[in-house]
Amino acid sequence: MPSGSGSDGRGPTPIAGRSRRSFLQLLGLGGATAVAGCSAPDRNGAPTEDAEAVEYVEGTPTGTQTLNFLSVDDTPSANRIQLALDGAYAITPEQEIFPLWADITSDEGRVYTVELRDNLRWGAGYGQVTAEDWVYMITEVYQADSNWAGYPNPGDWRQQGEPIPVEKTGPRSFEIRLQSVDPAFPLRPIMWGAFCMPKEIITRYRPDEDQDGLAQDEEVQTLAYAGNLGPYSFERWNRESEFVATRNEEYYLREVDDVPDEWQNAPYFDAYTYEVVPEESTRLSALRSGELTATDIPETRVEQFEGRDDVDVKVFPQAYMTSLIYNQRANGSFYEALRKPGVRRALAHAVDKRTLVDDVLRGYATVAHTFQPTFSRWYSDEQVTEYGVGDTYSHDRARELLREHLGSTPYRYDGDRVVDAEGEQLTLDLVFAQGSQTVETTAQYVAQEYDAIGIDVDVTGKQYGTLVEHHLYNSWQGDGDPPWDAGPYNGGPRDQSLSQEPWDLILGITFNTYPRTPSSIRGFTLERGGINFYGYHPETDFASLFETATSTVDEAARRGTLAEIFGALSAEQPFNFLNMGVEVVGYDSAVRGPEEVFGYSWDQNTWRLGQQ
Repeated sequence: MPSGSGSDGRGPTPIAGRSRRSFLQLLGLGGATAVAGCSAPDRNGAPTEDAEAVEYVEGTPTGTQTLNFLSVDDTPSANRIQLALDGAYAITPEQEIFPLWADITSDEGRVYTVELRDNLRWGAGYGQVTAEDWVYMITEVYQADSNWAGYPNPGDWRQQGEPIPVEKTGPRSFEIRLQSVDPAFPLRPIMWGAFCMPKEIITRYRPDEDQDGLAQDEEVQTLAYAGNLGPYSFERWNRESEFVATRNEEYYLREVDDVPDEWQNAPYFDAYTYEVVPEESTRLSALRSGELTATDIPETRVEQFEGRDDVDVKVFPQAYMTSLIYNQRANGSFYEALRKPGVRRALAHAVDKRTLVDDVLRGYATVAHTFQPTFSRWYSDEQVTEYGVGDTYSHDRARELLREHLGSTPYRYDGDRVVDAEGEQLTLDLVFAQGSQTVETTAQYVAQEYDAIGIDVDVTGKQYGTLVEHHLYNSWQGDGDPPWDAGPYNGGPRDQSLSQEPWDLILGITFNTYPRTPSSIRGFTLERGGINFYGYHPETDFASLFETATSTVDEAARRGTLAEIFGALSAEQPFNFLNMGVEVVGYDSAVRGPEEVFGYSWDQNTWRLGQQ
């Protein structure tokens, strides 16, 4: 789905940003802080009962639809959940493990031991967090053959199609036994940032495989089970307007002595609010007035905030790629053609990526040609094919290739325009996520470029949550049960698992490129991948290539296999790789903590105001 996180999360995310489980994440929005008052902090910086409330209000363009982490993989949901649930552990910008709920260790990189802290307590009377909770969730949800809970990434907990063995070794410890050595496993978004819920909740719904019952459970949707497991506690939630959490006075990290001092007094705000403000100009006005302490700033508006004394503008490297996504499922008006790599390559010639980066994004991005940012240590362009730049940006060439590859489809050129089998003008529906002017401008620019090669485009903006629910989620429409189900974003084969509403093109959903562990992009590239809502069927055997990349300890060999993957993706063009952006966030100048590095929000719980 994609945030103010800058972390290497997972899943689709709004272009405005993303946090881990950024879930993404998507999923994703910039961190925001609004100061309701900040007088009389105690000598350690934590709020006192006599102090006026200090509230962190994050302005975001989108709301969220659920707080059930077992069935979502989008940034807005994950950002809210993370306020009440820390997750297993964090990863620092130096790629070191920072234990939160747990530490993870291994002697040889194949068997990993997870050790939980002894002071983790569920809420709602569920008692202490145990290894039994984790093992049951992994085996009965993540590894369930039926994927009954709708977990979007079931392949994470399998190797070569088989469940990864997970075994309880003590009240607070369990082992993960990989089939082969994988020294990067802790950096993958599998245990990293993983949430958990009490076994007793899951057992209420597991026997009948009641996905709806679990999703609608009041304790799940209010995070009542969170106990002392996060810096904040759920207060209230209106899906399309606000989410409010208040400081958790029982936060477990205040009871430990193996973390830096600033963590032992965290968090430093009495409340944390996600305020949904769909209109960009309204959000930015609220930032100027102090109603929001921070929010994402579009590239086109950065100059308006530079040099101000009351707002700090920070630019963060991030892992999210903007793509023009093609619907290859059977409810698109052009799906027969979009299933052909030759057609997708033709369309890639039609859009000028350099203009998008330089003019629309004002240089706050880099051109993308494959599924990895250039700052990644694993990036390689040895086999990458470039489209949409230099000589490969050509309307004439795009028309030539379309004429060549449309022959076996119902579509053809009639003069300068592309028509369908009835001779009617082809019109594609492009849906974009509202909330960012640059996304809307990009959508209009794509429509202009497609018009130049004879294709009409209708452009429609929708709220992110609506877009996800109506266009990304898809479900089985065929007879009987689906032959397989990879989760809400991929409910089965592309001819029968369809979204609620048809679409042809989508913009404003960004994809995590996983620069720490690039083999994690497999869920975007396999037919049964958990994020493959667009119905892509690869010609390349990516499953085998990813298996090779993850199973070798030879870094040179891994780099070579990844180069082959990146090259094949650039050639097949499952979607048009447009650009790798940055996250530009405006903070109230009193905020202390954010640093302009990749993965900057790992310690967000320790951020504070300058007076604290």
